[in-house]
Amino acid sequence: MTNKPGIHTKKQWEQIEVLGLLDARKIIDAFEPEKLLNGHTKPNRYVKGLAKPPIKFFINRKDSPVRNICEDFTTREEAIKMFDKLLWDSWHACDAMEEQARDWFEARKKEYLKGNNIDLICDCRRFRGNYEHIGLQYSNHPHDCHGYTLKKYIEFIAKESNK
Repeated sequence: MTNKPGIHTKKQWEQIEVLGLLDARKIIDAFEPEKLLNGHTKPNRYVKGLAKPPIKFFINRKDSPVRNICEDFTTREEAIKMFDKLLWDSWHACDAMEEQARDWFEARKKEYLKGNNIDLICDCRRFRGNYEHIGLQYSNHPHDCHGYTLKKYIEFIAKESNK
């Protein structure tokens, strides 16, 4: 048995993140804890700000042109699937996107291409969900959200505009 305590790996943030209401982007540097004289350990960590603070967008508010309108009809899980289908099979494939939504996506694409960090914040959950890959679990908070569909679409249109 080793005396070294386990240290969580550093969270790597993506350019576009889908977050819950209480999530925040932080960079936490953690080092091996310092052993005090009384036998306790004191964690060595500090929080740094991001070089480019993210631009935040609340994606499920009434005035958002990209809110998940399907939530009014069915369960949350089904609403996410329906929104994904609506975006890709109707708005994109049939070019049936409303002008406000099209303008919203165009603005996010420009910010993405400039290299800005974008936070898509949804009211459907307080936290993003499980972080099993670093050993933290918030099982009471669902992982899926329609924000992931928005994220994929922004990345898709940005990639398509570079071709």
